[in-house]
Amino acid sequence: MREYLPTYKNCLQRGFTLIEALVASAVIAILGVALISTIYSILKVTIVSQDTVRAQNLANEKMETLRNMPYASLATQHGAIYPPGGIPDSETDTVGGHKYVVHTYISFVDDPFDGNALGTIPGKPTDIYPFDYKKATIEVKDSNDNKSLAKISTDVSANAAETSDNSGILFLNVVNSHGGAIANANVHLTNSTKSPPVDITTITDTAGNLQIPLLPQDTSNGYHLVVTLPGYSTDQTYPKLSGYNIDHNPDFNILNQQVANETLAIDLLSTLTINVVNEIGTPVPNLNITTTSNTVTYVDPKGVKSPIPRYSNTSQTSSGGSITLSNLTWDSYSFTAPTGYYVISTTPYQKVSLPAGGNVVVTLKVSTNSSWPQISQVIPISGPNNTNVSVEIIGKNLPSGSSMQLQRSGQPTISATGVVSAASNTQLTGTFNLRNVATGSWDLVVTAGGKATIQSGGFEVTLP
Repeated sequence: MREYLPTYKNCLQRGFTLIEALVASAVIAILGVALISTIYSILKVTIVSQDTVRAQNLANEKMETLRNMPYASLATQHGAIYPPGGIPDSETDTVGGHKYVVHTYISFVDDPFDGNALGTIPGKPTDIYPFDYKKATIEVKDSNDNKSLAKISTDVSANAAETSDNSGILFLNVVNSHGGAIANANVHLTNSTKSPPVDITTITDTAGNLQIPLLPQDTSNGYHLVVTLPGYSTDQTYPKLSGYNIDHNPDFNILNQQVANETLAIDLLSTLTINVVNEIGTPVPNLNITTTSNTVTYVDPKGVKSPIPRYSNTSQTSSGGSITLSNLTWDSYSFTAPTGYYVISTTPYQKVSLPAGGNVVVTLKVSTNSSWPQISQVIPISGPNNTNVSVEIIGKNLPSGSSMQLQRSGQPTISATGVVSAASNTQLTGTFNLRNVATGSWDLVVTAGGKATIQSGGFEVTLP
């Protein structure tokens, strides 16, 4: 018995020693992980620092090369200076086993000291030679992730003062759908009729502006512009098309010692979702729907041929009766059904406004019955709840004897009085008594010959 107790005690002691050893091991492991993480972070910072130093040295080398070149030769192959030079706009260099992409930007600078090309500086004259000096910028990026590692700039002046020549100036302003400036928009200016051809790729400044001087004269509308930006719509000028006049942004001229002012607009891309249903709201699958923009690019001056819209697309509905159109420019859009089908209502009303960066859902109700009442437009689409409001419906198949009603869940139906048909059954007018009616959206219902068309949310009752 005496021997047993010491043995038991020794076991307890050995157990505590094992626990302590496990705790110590865990602490060492945690410290080891922390140490490894610290070492990794230090190595990562060191590598990044080395990348930055190499990129900075590479940028300085490229800039020193530019400084040693003749002033007249300071132009890239596709940059903002015409005639183009031999300097690559972009090139890949390997330093210390790492690849870097070097971007070179060279452009003219219009110093405000002697006015500007637009003559908008108070107290300063119009500067018809706005190429006072050149600005050269070198940017070095990592070839793997396109991260900018170094960027330096310098101004370079010519030995002689600016002199006149037989050339003109382009002043471009790139804006969004609200008229705000779009900085760093990609601009591509071309004119294939000149020798050498004009092929300039550059970007706008922080105010959305771009000025390109020394462009050769062209009186045949040979200058063409395209403006882009990732995630944004594209805008451009348009060339001549035989038999048509250009209704939107024609290609343009450059005249000697004159400024050509151009404004192009881009903004965030948008999405349209189109749901197509029949008279009772059942989805209509496998139906071709044509979507057309309100903006027209070309028109026939004789009025014989149809205008050419900026956007037109025919897509087929899915098994659930839907179409999704992505990457659209903000605009107003209209929708048509194929032969044998008739659009009897559109929610919201056509033409449907699509804002920049928007996602608008449209419901088209279609019918194969050519006599079904059709609603194209309602005037007005709202009214106060303290008076009678006369409402005009424009569409088709709206004969005498048709009725007009406002319906809303949980509310009594409001029937129009004095309903009159006009203009060969394409107009229907009636008066709604909106006194003390609940505010909000109401469905507008037109019934003709026992056939009813519902314009969902077609009328808004407002406060006085």
